[in-house]
Amino acid sequence: MRTSGFTWLLLLWSVSACQKAPVEALLPGTIGVPPSLQSAAETAAPRIVRLDSAQRRVLQVQTVPVAYRHATYTVSIPGEVYPAPGRMAQVATPIDGRVVRLHVHDGEWVEAGQVLLELESLSFAELVSAFLQAQAEETYLKRQVARLRQLVAEQLTPQSTLDQTEADYLRAQARRQAAAVRLRALGITPEAAQQWGQHERPLLPLRAPIDGYVDQHQVELGQAVRAHQTLMTLVNPTRVHIRGFLSPDDALGLQPGDSVTLVLEVPDSLTLQAEVHTINPALDPENRAVVVNILADTRQGWPRPGQSVRLWIRLRTPRPVYIVPLEALTYDGQQAIVFVQQAPGAYEVRPVTVWRTDARQALLLEGVRAGEVVAVHPVFSLKALMRYAEFAEE
Repeated sequence: MRTSGFTWLLLLWSVSACQKAPVEALLPGTIGVPPSLQSAAETAAPRIVRLDSAQRRVLQVQTVPVAYRHATYTVSIPGEVYPAPGRMAQVATPIDGRVVRLHVHDGEWVEAGQVLLELESLSFAELVSAFLQAQAEETYLKRQVARLRQLVAEQLTPQSTLDQTEADYLRAQARRQAAAVRLRALGITPEAAQQWGQHERPLLPLRAPIDGYVDQHQVELGQAVRAHQTLMTLVNPTRVHIRGFLSPDDALGLQPGDSVTLVLEVPDSLTLQAEVHTINPALDPENRAVVVNILADTRQGWPRPGQSVRLWIRLRTPRPVYIVPLEALTYDGQQAIVFVQQAPGAYEVRPVTVWRTDARQALLLEGVRAGEVVAVHPVFSLKALMRYAEFAEE
């Protein structure tokens, strides 16, 4: 019974003490952030690779300072080759007819103005006839007007007869001019129409509008053709238009006139220097890229229209970035890192954010500061020592 009474007294004393003490007195003095919510910089000390004297002597680590400025860099983008403006032409018939003479075939080089084929066309013959009739009538009425003016002056003919003949002359002149315009639309001069008027079978020649090769031959001898039907395509490959596809981020630093290098790696490592001609304002709907238009003279027949090429373009960053040699950059899993020298023989493993890389440099957004010194050789050996130290700790 005494033991039970003592237990009750101890319990009552404990309850009384809890009622008098504030709740804060029962909690820890400081409440910290859970480790899972802390950043890597707060939870982990910097990793340092330390070299002893023998390792420093053998490795002979080379370093360079980090630069911070606007940088130029090179990107490689795909390009598609097309004929340059004015270097491709479609030859179409302006009128219904039938091909009776064919002078060229696929792959042949033609000069501007050279006759490619000839059509026999009833419509063409009617146009020539209408022109010759209007011209003859105009010539006759012109003479009549001159004669009647003399007769009116001598009061041998009334003025009304002269007025009527002058009106007829003006109408004939208008018909002749209209017929000549229709012939010119077919590429026929009035002088040529007069010569064809002496033939029973006038043929309409179709001539090459540009110098170039016959690329697509779509008509055969004796074939009937309709107005505006394409008969063949001419291509002059001495100059080409290249459409390059650049990411919108890289296009921020591109301007017309910037230099471009076209590279053919196989078989002869051909290169061509060109310039950006224009930049399309909207993205290409198929690949969501900015279209860069480049005009270039070809070399040894390369590149040809229809080919795909690689373009190397020099760009400038839109903002200052941290610049280190590409040799300084390596990866720890998916994380890019560099080795920042803290003291002779001591190199901190520093995570960095990479913006762009090219064949010679890495452009970083964060992770280093201007003037810090990073290792460039032998980075592989420093990474191996970092791994060895991690395994030793485990």
